[in-house]
Amino acid sequence: MIRPEGLDDREILALRRLEPGSRARVVHLAPAEPEQLLRLSNLGLVPGVLIELRQMRPAAIIAIGETQIALDPEITEGVWVKRVDT
Repeated sequence: MIRPEGLDDREILALRRLEPGSRARVVHLAPAEPEQLLRLSNLGLVPGVLIELRQMRPAAIIAIGETQIALDPEITEGVWVKRVDT
C-alpha cells in the first residue's frame, strides 16, 4: 500500500488500519480500479464524510449516518481517513 502523493500528515491512514468502533473523516479516495471511484461516490463515500467502522471481517462494514455499507477488504486499502475523537 502506497500513501498517495500529498498525504504527508501521519494521522492519515488507510481505512483497513482502523479498529472497529473508530470514527474517521474520509480525506482521500484512491481505489485500485478507477470505476470503483464512481461506485464509492454513489454510495456516499466521498472526501469530507464522517464514517464509523463497524467491522473489518469478513467484509468491512462502515456507517455513513444511518446507512451501512459493506466493502471488500481490498477497497479499504484505497480509502484514506483521519481519526476523529468520539
